[in-house]
Amino acid sequence: MSQSILIITLPPLTGGVPDKAKILVCHLRKLGYRVTVSHYATYRDYPELVVTSWQYPAGKQPEMSEGICFEDFPCVSVGCWLPELEFTYYLLSAYWRRLIKNHDRHIVVGGTVLTSYPLAALGVPHLVWCASTMIDDRAERRRSMPFVRRQFDRFFISPVQRVMERKIMKGNGRFMAVSSYALKSLTSSGGIPEQFSRVPIPVNLGIFKPPSRPPEPGIIGFAGRPGDPRKNLALLFHALKRLLERERMVALKLTGDAPEPLLRLANELGLSEHISWTGWLKEDDLPGFYQELDVFVIPSTQEGLNIAGLQAMATAIPVVSTRCGGPEDYVIDGQTGALVSFDADEMAAAIAAITQEREKRNELGRNARRFVEENYSHDRFRASFADAWHQTWGDRP
Repeated sequence: MSQSILIITLPPLTGGVPDKAKILVCHLRKLGYRVTVSHYATYRDYPELVVTSWQYPAGKQPEMSEGICFEDFPCVSVGCWLPELEFTYYLLSAYWRRLIKNHDRHIVVGGTVLTSYPLAALGVPHLVWCASTMIDDRAERRRSMPFVRRQFDRFFISPVQRVMERKIMKGNGRFMAVSSYALKSLTSSGGIPEQFSRVPIPVNLGIFKPPSRPPEPGIIGFAGRPGDPRKNLALLFHALKRLLERERMVALKLTGDAPEPLLRLANELGLSEHISWTGWLKEDDLPGFYQELDVFVIPSTQEGLNIAGLQAMATAIPVVSTRCGGPEDYVIDGQTGALVSFDADEMAAAIAAITQEREKRNELGRNARRFVEENYSHDRFRASFADAWHQTWGDRP
């Protein structure tokens, strides 16, 4: 009989973590394993499963529900007490004990390592595919919080989560960092170097491929969650403003729906007619989005990797990125794109240089595609993952 594997992750809805969770569960199924996806239930997405502070006196209990995710994988949603504290999402409960006991092996897929806390608490050997420390992941979000919430986070929630993070990194886990930045920041934050290896997220090179004809010059693109403060889209808007002031023929195309603050900013800067939003795109629609772009931009303050940048490069698009961590593994200045500081003028100049020099732009695009083929293929992922598996359990998947 094939072994059963429990994947513990974030709610499998949108973002880079669900993307890499789907890659992993599909890979494990192809190898013959029975895979169950499990995740903590957030109050925003699963209010019926959690018990808030105002529901607690009424005697309500957290609940667990079963369903389907990633098209046809069994999926279990686990509720908790007091979700407004956030760290309660990760605490060991009777639900988690039962799920963990009923599976042979356990793999955690998260942005930080915190999702693996139930396994660390039980001392169960496991794999963790992670992207950053708790502090790096949280810093920009904390800055966007209201004052009282920010102070509560700084002096209560974050210290508790830091204690949890340390316990996890001293436990029985084997950690697969998605980038050099992730590996360095996690080991610098208390992780044991011998328990870490680098396992980048692979790109489907058969789906994300160069367009049959060159894109229209001057179309700048961004893909990601526009409401995430780490994405720092205000910087990109100001760079677009600088380009238009210099009479560059450019336009900005973004995935998702525009949050109200960004709509206001675009209006204040006089950019509304130069910016378009695609709405939420299905996975099958993403390659077509990239193929229409001339340059892809990552204006983020912090990224563990940013899979969208790699997908763009696989489509032979040069990438302009801030020096924000993960993208520095693949945005090679002057070879696959340009690295810039958090300065709108510098970003605008880098974009203009690429869009104006068509021969150089096309060379950067070819280099970008080749770099992804050599470093982010599924073959490379399978080998790196198999090594981490072997170091955890002693056999090969």
